[in-house]
Amino acid sequence: MENQNYNLDEFNELDDLRRQINELKNKVDQQGRLNEDLVKKAIQGKMRKLHHNLFWYCLILGLIVPFMIWDFIESGMSWPFIIFTIVIFAASFIAEYFINRMKISNMGNDIVETASKLIQMKQNRKKQLAIGFCAIAIWIPWYFYEIYKSAATEIESSSMTSFLIIVIISMLIGGAIGLAIGLNFYRKMQRTNDEMIDQIKELMREQ
Repeated sequence: MENQNYNLDEFNELDDLRRQINELKNKVDQQGRLNEDLVKKAIQGKMRKLHHNLFWYCLILGLIVPFMIWDFIESGMSWPFIIFTIVIFAASFIAEYFINRMKISNMGNDIVETASKLIQMKQNRKKQLAIGFCAIAIWIPWYFYEIYKSAATEIESSSMTSFLIIVIISMLIGGAIGLAIGLNFYRKMQRTNDEMIDQIKELMREQ
């Protein structure tokens, strides 16, 4: 009888221990799902903000570019230069769309896949910046040539030097402002990418 009581107590102890282990396991699983949901919501929020900033950036450029093209036409610049300018901006808009194209509602469903896409997005943005600098390196001297060519027929040679100095100074100031705005926007986009990737890495370390 005493032996039976001992076996019963041992059974109850093991059953209680098993129950505690299961409760702990469920708690860990629930905590993991909770962390994953929080990361998923945070990533989606940052991506919405990124898309919002990108929308306004493209909208502002979309309003400026037509006026700039119109001014080039009125100034008598060559059509090859105008077409090249249009191609640069069109390619930039298309690249922004494809680089940042990601369905927000699906982000975080597969953490590894989301992280892979975010890393690829960051790398593609770097490539876009490098190609953009190459295009600008061609566009700037061509622009000065077009300005000189169109002004040569209307301005006396004695005043040409002063005119070109004014154009160069204006171009440098405008270029510096545009470059600062563009690089600031680029850094913000990349920083947002890094924050999302870091959150995913942190979640994967916890798991």
